[in-house]
Amino acid sequence: MTTTADNTDFSCTLSPRFTDLDNWRHVNNSRLYQLHQEARMRLQLDCLGKNSWYSDDVRLRPLRSNTQFRQETFYGEDIQATVRVVSVARDQFRLLSTLYQNGRLVGTQDVTMGATAQSHRVDLPTATFEQLAARLSAEPAPELDEPSYLDHLHHIHNFPVHQQLTPRFADVDADSQRSEAALARYMEQARFGGIRQLDFDGLRVMVAAVDISFTDYHMSWTPVELASGISHIGNSSFRFTGCALHKGEIQVAASSVMVVIDPATSRPAPLPRSLREQLEGWFIG
Repeated sequence: MTTTADNTDFSCTLSPRFTDLDNWRHVNNSRLYQLHQEARMRLQLDCLGKNSWYSDDVRLRPLRSNTQFRQETFYGEDIQATVRVVSVARDQFRLLSTLYQNGRLVGTQDVTMGATAQSHRVDLPTATFEQLAARLSAEPAPELDEPSYLDHLHHIHNFPVHQQLTPRFADVDADSQRSEAALARYMEQARFGGIRQLDFDGLRVMVAAVDISFTDYHMSWTPVELASGISHIGNSSFRFTGCALHKGEIQVAASSVMVVIDPATSRPAPLPRSLREQLEGWFIG
């Protein structure tokens, strides 16, 4: 693990695991998300201390993450990760991570982190604020657009795809909350529950970007309801918007940009008419 000469940008090496692979034999999207999370956690240990990975008091958790999947990531080759602190405020801070494999940029993630205590938002502890401010990068990062997909959540009853998910023990994190990784997987399952019902007429579909808004990390064993629908249809892409509800309350929501790929060329392909009609049947506005 290293930091730049001015003690701001943090770098580390990560190794994909065999269990991170999907049936296309590259690193699964939710597992690539977890590599960003691991890089963030290593920055946290470097910046806030070796025991900062757990807390029985104030806890640091994502409020929102925006992950861009740039290229496929493979097993057997290390990943070089860099994380920068790009903004710090009293109630939140923002991190930008990049992942490279063999010189190829394979992914970026922009995440806004907040502090909670007893499941309520609180300001960052003074020491945490000061330590993060000392690591503030001199290189600015553009602001993300507002998460307009959250407007769709007022009409969840109109979402066409609903499914139930049984929580697992593996969904619990070291602080006995629902883990960030589990909530990201829930959003993956919300979109897959729809995708598996679609006929792509021989084409493939890949995830280009996922924007996730985290509302609540409460853990229980009550089944989680997943709901999703199509919020945008383009020429060769479409957008899945989904959420997970715990006892009727939204715990996490996401918007995923899906790109249709021609397997013969590995390039984006126009949506076939039949697929477009299927997507239009699930349109939520």
